[in-house]
Parts: sequence; structure tokens; C-alpha cells
Amino acid sequence: MPKRIKKPAVRPELARQWLHRYEQDGESPPQIAKADGYDVRTVRKQLEKMRQEREMREARQVVLRQALEKHYVDICVFAEKLRAEISAPTPSKLSPNVKDDAMYKALRQHLPRSPLWKEIDRVESIAESFNACLDSIKQRVRSEAELRASIQFVSSSSQSGFTEGLPESVVFHLESLAHGAQGLSQVSYNKRSAKALVHVEHGAFDIAIVPEQKAEEVIAISTSLLNEATDWQEYQELSRLVQDFVKIQQGLKEELTVIILRRIVPGRCVYCPF
Repeated sequence: MPKRIKKPAVRPELARQWLHRYEQDGESPPQIAKADGYDVRTVRKQLEKMRQEREMREARQVVLRQALEKHYVDICVFAEKLRAEISAPTPSKLSPNVKDDAMYKALRQHLPRSPLWKEIDRVESIAESFNACLDSIKQRVRSEAELRASIQFVSSSSQSGFTEGLPESVVFHLESLAHGAQGLSQVSYNKRSAKALVHVEHGAFDIAIVPEQKAEEVIAISTSLLNEATDWQEYQELSRLVQDFVKIQQGLKEELTVIILRRIVPGRCVYCPF
């Protein structure tokens, strides 16, 4: 009896050829086995193995594609969040819940050379100067107001004097003018009685609590401060900061809008599925 010769293991390349011949060329397993000199059971086993590997590979590709699509959605949703954050009317630093978001790191890794990051740093730098400028304006309002009247600033509604609403009203007015609006220019003053005193209001701002006979003096001081403040060096600085901020803000919003509408972000990050 002749010795049986063991066939070598079927190479993956050959098994894939068999699958192609079976599916595309219509060869049956017996035909493939006879043509290539293999046992028909081996051919059938390899065909099934190749089909399973292909299905597994296709399933993995579907899962990875879905994961990548979800990853892009996460980044775009964060870009919308970031755009809303930088759309504030005044310059401010990014809030911790934005900078600590994992997608902030992801977006930076995907777009390391984007102008976004330098522009965000510029906005945060402007925010520091802007807040310092507002503090200077408020301090000047307090000093100027107390120099012009025998009225001091008070912290209690039971005391008579200027309130923090006065510097707040001047700051609001100047910020509004810096943005090209009218501020409090067309807003009337109002007097609201409170026991022996009256609250002097300018729009939404309660600027003083004084005896009735002092109310007109308060209004006159407030009006003069609003008129003169536009000539202050502090306002010139405020106006410059606002203009710089608006210009940078517009560029940032455009950059983020492109990211959001493209829906696909180039590059890679640590959170990419592959």
C-alpha cells in the first residue's frame, strides 16, 4: 500500500483564491479540490474559514466606522459649545468646564496648528486687561462722585449715599458705547420712595439712596459722569480692547463654524478609535 503523502498547510493566499473561484467563478468545492489536488473536505473547511474571517473583518470595519463617526460628532458638539462660550458680548476666560472637557484636548490634538489656540489665548489676555480697565473706571467713578458731593458710598439700604449701582451704570454705559450702542443716553432717571429716603434709579441701576432733597443732585452728578467718561483715558483703553476682542471673536466663530459644518476633523487624537 503506497504511503500517504500529507499535503502542506493551505496558505491564506490560496484559501482566498479558492473563495474567489467559488463565489465569482462558480467552481464547486469538488472541482477546486480536483484541480488543485486537495481533499474536498479541506477545501470546504478553508472556504468556511475565509467566509468567517471576511464577516469578522467587515463587522470590525462597521464598528470602527461607527466609532469614528461618533467621535467626530463628539468633537463637533464640543466645537458648538466652544463657539457659544466665545460668543459672549465681553471678553472673558474660558470656563473650567470647557477647558477641562476631554474634547478640548482632542480638538487641540486634531488641529495643533490651527489659529484657534493663539486667538483664544489673545482673548484671555484681553479679558484680564478688560477687567482691570473696568475696575479702574469704577474706582474713578467712586472718587469723582464723592468729590462732587457731600455724599459717600454706602453698603446698606438703610444708609444714605451712593450705591455700587452708580459705577456699574457708568461701566454699562461705556461698554455699550464701545460696542456702538447708545448705553443709557436715552434712559430716564426714576425716584422710588423708601420710608424717609428715595432710591434714585437709572434704568436697571439703583445708583443712590438719599433724602428727597438730594435726589436731583445725584442725578446731576450721574449725568455729568456719563457725559465726561467718554473723554477719560480709561474709556479709550476700554474701547480699544472691545474692538480688538470683537475682531478676534469674529475670526474664532468663523473657524469653529467651519469645523462644525465640515463634520470631519483632520488629524488624530488620543481618543480616536483607530
